Amino acid sequence: MKMINRLIFTSILLGTLVFALTGCSDETESRLKELTGHLLSSSGINSPDDINLRSGDGSYYTFTYKGEDYEAEFLGDTWTIYNSCQIKNAKDILIICRALSEEHSVPSRDRESVRTPEDMAFEWEQHNLAYEQLPEGNHWRESSRNVDLDPDDQGKTFKEIYEERTGEELNLDTVIEHKDKIKEKLRELFE
Repeated sequence: MKMINRLIFTSILLGTLVFALTGCSDETESRLKELTGHLLSSSGINSPDDINLRSGDGSYYTFTYKGEDYEAEFLGDTWTIYNSCQIKNAKDILIICRALSEEHSVPSRDRESVRTPEDMAFEWEQHNLAYEQLPEGNHWRESSRNVDLDPDDQGKTFKEIYEERTGEELNLDTVIEHKDKIKEKLRELFE
């Protein structure tokens, strides 16, 4: 069901982008169609073991993704993944969150249960969206470079994160205003 919800969300996002790009060239329209074919692509990670999560002290961790090492830190009730904005594949993010959750669970917002890998992955994806949409040099953009999977941000959407971090309302005018940046980020995301 969650995969279906992600597909619906992605379809709505792409529909919005296509709407925002009305009047685009045939080449751009063709490129968008090509990009949508990569939405469900995978880097080949199939299980938490594939990232080789390792630690010497139980707080500072390293994992390998696409041949590159990434740092993660668990302090108390929060996982911080450094340079998380570079990892964009939704399936792979979920698998990484599963590995992190198996190592140390994160309490949910109510502090009585624990967060699931699915809701941790949702938060990570929302941070990635915020990172990609905020302007260069913006403090909140730099802050969203690394995701903190903590109890308090559970369930927050990109819109809520954007508005909380910038103090500005996110609406269709904002999306249209940044359509060139969105197109550029889509190319980077799916190439």
